[in-house]
Amino acid sequence: MTQTPGVGSPALPEALDAPPALRACLFALAGVRFAVDVRSAREVVLFDEITTVPLAPRHLVGVANLRGTVMPIVDIRALLDLPVEQLGPSVRTLVLRAGPLQAAVVVDAVLGLEPFEEISPPVPGDPGPSAPGRRRFGAGYVRWGAESVLLLDAPKILEALRPHQLRPGSGTAEE
Repeated sequence: MTQTPGVGSPALPEALDAPPALRACLFALAGVRFAVDVRSAREVVLFDEITTVPLAPRHLVGVANLRGTVMPIVDIRALLDLPVEQLGPSVRTLVLRAGPLQAAVVVDAVLGLEPFEEISPPVPGDPGPSAPGRRRFGAGYVRWGAESVLLLDAPKILEALRPHQLRPGSGTAEE
């Protein structure tokens, strides 16, 4: 015997176990909360020993050994138009990866992993992130309690941190 859906059978709940639209790692940097897609966030690491790199760009704090891998430690405050601060001897980082690019980004605190049902797209001219850097690297907003938190585009950030590539045949760095 077959039943016709909706006739004599209870209605099936819609999307009972539907996965959230996004799982994000929330963190604080210079008193501002940010989120990044967990697919780009690998781990949280506290580095106590950092080797400085002579003549490195300002954002490169140094490098450290992470289980046999030389990990660049970067401070993205300037990219996000946040005040740059003097760092102590040890730094807490969030390791981000996008394809072959990987770096440990300095953070003040990691606030946790959260599921989010909805990502609000950035609106052109939105005064939300007032700084151009935050607009440039923002992928949208997630709602965390009563607060809208900027979701950062990790691949864009990592790409912006890449060393300048040599122009073919010139031997000089591109600007």
